[in-house]
Amino acid sequence: MTFQVSDFTVMMDASGNIQCIQGPNGMSIPPDPGNSRYQDFMAVDTDQHLCARVTIPEPVASTAPTQEERIAAMEDAIIALTGV
Repeated sequence: MTFQVSDFTVMMDASGNIQCIQGPNGMSIPPDPGNSRYQDFMAVDTDQHLCARVTIPEPVASTAPTQEERIAAMEDAIIALTGV
């Protein structure tokens, strides 16, 4: 099966660094200069930007309590209720 460069999507972080190149059928090319598929892809796409670019949003830090914090809160509640 032959794919066109336009069948791929370049996934980048907020700084513009390539994280991976996603292709049809779930294939993924890691940004490894030693990978011949990556080299072939970049040789064509770097100059012409034939494929879509998608910026992966930065993960948002979780504000949920950790397991340790939840356990401590339950222990405090038990002590407050039982006095033990």
